[in-house]
Amino acid sequence: MWCLYATLVWIPSVHAQEVEGLEKVLVGIQQTFPEEVASDELYQAALEGVAQHLGDLMGVDGNRVWTAEEHRDQDAWMAGHREGIGAEFTIIAGRGIRITAVFDDGPAASAGVEEGDVVVSMNDHPFTGQSASSIHGFVSQHSGVSTTLDLRKSDGAIRRVTVQRGSYRIPAVRTTVFDDNTPVARIPFFGKGTAAAIAAFLRAQRSAHAVVIDLRDNEEGSMTEVIAAADLFLDPGSIVVNKGRTPTQMSPVTASEPAVWARSVVVLVNQGTRGVAEAFAAALKDNGRGVLVGTRSAGLAVASSVYPAGRGYMMKVADVHLASPSGESWSRRGLAPNVVVESSGLSLSMSGVDSPPDLQRETAIRLISSSGVR
Repeated sequence: MWCLYATLVWIPSVHAQEVEGLEKVLVGIQQTFPEEVASDELYQAALEGVAQHLGDLMGVDGNRVWTAEEHRDQDAWMAGHREGIGAEFTIIAGRGIRITAVFDDGPAASAGVEEGDVVVSMNDHPFTGQSASSIHGFVSQHSGVSTTLDLRKSDGAIRRVTVQRGSYRIPAVRTTVFDDNTPVARIPFFGKGTAAAIAAFLRAQRSAHAVVIDLRDNEEGSMTEVIAAADLFLDPGSIVVNKGRTPTQMSPVTASEPAVWARSVVVLVNQGTRGVAEAFAAALKDNGRGVLVGTRSAGLAVASSVYPAGRGYMMKVADVHLASPSGESWSRRGLAPNVVVESSGLSLSMSGVDSPPDLQRETAIRLISSSGVR
């Protein structure tokens, strides 16, 4: 489908005289370039240089400098707030894009877009006969305020709607039941309240002997939420994750509460499963509590912290190295699933509106149904 916080690594402390020295340098530069250079712009550029340097040390490129407003936006992001049309989709080569989820009260829902609709044309650009890469390229380049969609509905009729971009909210956990008794929890990111939502999902599964946790294309989030979520599946004292200032200076973080779920778990992962989401998958795999199905994960074995940086700026800095409970790092190579299943990538015929198969999810359900998961 298409659609950070810990503090262990040493970062040089900034003393008052060092800040004063930086301010003096900036004042001198501004006096030399009074019209071309603003003091705050210089200050932000200096911070961005620090962020870049620290990213080079950690081997990552995700460090950021935020204004106060951007930091507020990040807090909203962690609470699930997004901007867009409020729908997820999968591409069907030769046909268009199939809507796989529509978020309540979002722009797409308000315009009448429904799960299962197939978008056969966007802004009068037909998708018929186009490759998946061509369709994805066109959709990715579109960033207009409004989008006109031609939808093939479940009865085969074509309906044209115009969707205005706007705000919507992604729930922390989205649940579905397949094959009558296979609960699937999709976790799009580890934001505020994710662990509590997973706990509620697990406690509601009284009759199921296994659950599927879908971490595909997970957008990372909070390490604190990941640790609390993994704790739901692990016995007290089990290692959740190793983390430290350097790859050779690691300390274990252990589960502290009795497990909420002691039955079987299948975890879906792919190349879009990254960072702290990989830590969650590794915790279940290494402790023998989950079977990983899908493709190798992204290979981002770091977590980030947010630091006040003066003048209202904040710095998001990758500052914690992560390793699995066994001590192995998944940096760059990713986590290897127990069962490798590539996504379908199939081209379906133009007739009907059947959904393309989700081979990874179907494999997980078959493992559960055949008692292949313990």
